[in-house]
Amino acid sequence: MLNVHHLELFYHVARCEGIVAACRQMPYGIQQPAMSAQVARLEEELGTRLFERRPFRLTSAGRTLYDFIAPFFGRLEDIEQLVRGTLAHTVRLAGLTEVMREHVPALLGRMRETYPDLKVTLQEIDQRGAERLIAEGEADIAITVLESRLPPGFRSSILARLPQGLLVLASSPYRRAADVLKAGAGGRLPLISLPPHEMLPRLFQRGLAKRQLAWRTAMETNSQDLVSIYVRNGLGVGLVVATPDLALDSSVRFLPLKEFDPLPIGAFWRGRLAEIPAVFLQALQDRSRVLLATP
Repeated sequence: MLNVHHLELFYHVARCEGIVAACRQMPYGIQQPAMSAQVARLEEELGTRLFERRPFRLTSAGRTLYDFIAPFFGRLEDIEQLVRGTLAHTVRLAGLTEVMREHVPALLGRMRETYPDLKVTLQEIDQRGAERLIAEGEADIAITVLESRLPPGFRSSILARLPQGLLVLASSPYRRAADVLKAGAGGRLPLISLPPHEMLPRLFQRGLAKRQLAWRTAMETNSQDLVSIYVRNGLGVGLVVATPDLALDSSVRFLPLKEFDPLPIGAFWRGRLAEIPAVFLQALQDRSRVLLATP
């Protein structure tokens, strides 16, 4: 039978991507030579290499082993709290900055009225990173743009499909998105957008390609709020999604891209949720329905 302590050391090495980093972040002290020797013993017992040292990279066998043990070792602290009775009112969330900032605080505030000792952890991360956190037992629920199919064993709930649109100055002559697209593709208007690796600009470019148009981003920003600010300052046309809290004023005009694919926002988790995460998910779904129903 494999030595459980050796498995724990390997878990930390894989999570920290190296023996030196693992020694620094271990919850208890261990010297680098001792860790190296014990992980090497694990590889000897298994008859295979688990990772390449320089640069660090898990082998196929190492990835298989890590994926199997990570949910257990990643939740040891939770198990300790659960046994002591201190984990009952905990929810760990991961996902979009905008959701964490605009919607989660209100939901948690209401939950604290029922659960005064509610403990919350928040991590801002994309879908792939959130999948990893949930798989390793470090998060309960993720709220992200759903860019790809989830791994087996995950469950999800679509919260919203947000329409794409273009922001223009209200003083501009443009009243239809089709006219803006034509002008932009003709080089007469600069496009302000999130970076090209984000899903929104990828959906937008896909829609352009279907119409045999090309319009490249002239100015990249890291948030929809900045897109709006730059449009208001006359720097170009902004690519945004119509969120319920999209702040518009008389200085700008929103032109919907009705035939372009919407941006899917969803929550996902794995297995059966504990009481508090389940209560939070229900509150999140209810809030989404209310916001989307509000004209």
